[in-house]
Order: sequence, then C-alpha cells, then structure tokens
Amino acid sequence: MTAIYLVGLGGVLFGPITLPVVPGIGEQVPEEAIQLDAELVAPAEGFVWVLEEGEPVLLADHRGIVYSTADGRPMAHEAFGPLPDGVTKAPKPGPFYTWDGADWVLDEAAQLEAAHTAERVWRNTQIAATDFLVMPDYPISAEQRAELYAYRQSLRDWPVAGQFPDADHRPQAPAWIAEHAQ
Repeated sequence: MTAIYLVGLGGVLFGPITLPVVPGIGEQVPEEAIQLDAELVAPAEGFVWVLEEGEPVLLADHRGIVYSTADGRPMAHEAFGPLPDGVTKAPKPGPFYTWDGADWVLDEAAQLEAAHTAERVWRNTQIAATDFLVMPDYPISAEQRAELYAYRQSLRDWPVAGQFPDADHRPQAPAWIAEHAQ
C-alpha cells in the first residue's frame, strides 16, 4: 500500500495524507507531495522524517533556539541532524555557569568572587556615606561618635569576618545615623 506525504520546508515530510477526490477528475496529488511505497513509522520525540536525495531519512530535529556553550547566548538553529559542536539545547542557568562538555556547571569560585566584590562595594559606600560624620566639628555627642567609630571599624573589619560576604551578616549602622544621612 502506498502513502502520500507533503514535503515542507527543508524537505520535512508531513503525513501520510488522504488525497481529496475532485469530481470528474479523481484523486489529485499536490505538487509538493511525494508518493512512497509504504507508510513511514511515526518518528520519536525530537526526530523528523526528511526527504534527502529522493529518499526519506529519519533525522534528529533540534530546530529552534539553541545556546552557545561559550557564553550561553541564544541563537536560531535550523539544521537537521545532531547539534554541532559549541551549542546545546539547555539554556545557561545563570552568569556563573560554564560548559563542561556535557552540561552547565556552577563556577563557585567566580560566584564567590562576585559576591566578595559586591559586598566590598557596599561596604565602601557605607564608609563613604559616613565620612562627613567623622569631622571633628560635626555636632554629634561623644557617645554617638564612639558608636560611629565602632560601626566604621566593623565595616573595615567585615571582609575578614567569618560570615563575609553573606549580606545577612552585614554590620548594622546605629539607628541615629539615618537621621544625619545626606
């Protein structure tokens, strides 16, 4: 028994189809169709039948968005068959992941270094934000000045503290400093 398939873009076979009967003429095979000797087995998920050199071939179908294994950048992929080197179907999960040849893996050292940098920036900003309060003629009490010095010292010491760079353990400013914020 023969089977009729439509040939789509890239040679993708769709079908089998039933031919419409045109009154007075009979069955009409569309121009973009091909007749095969037998019906093709339904392709598994991720595969497609493609017409190559007049013969149906079962190929992997990775058309769509793929991701560069170098930087995770998305790109369009329209070819049939196995994925070329340098791309994957898996999106890059985050900025600190690298491709190990089979999967994305977290680069914990890079993630930790970025956290250290971000927390040092925060710390430096907090110190700079209180610089004006350290001026000898700024009108704060001796007790406030002692709290300010202790707070600024805890900020300077924080990078060597055991919980650095965990933002949950940042040194806390005395409440009165917010009243003097510029």
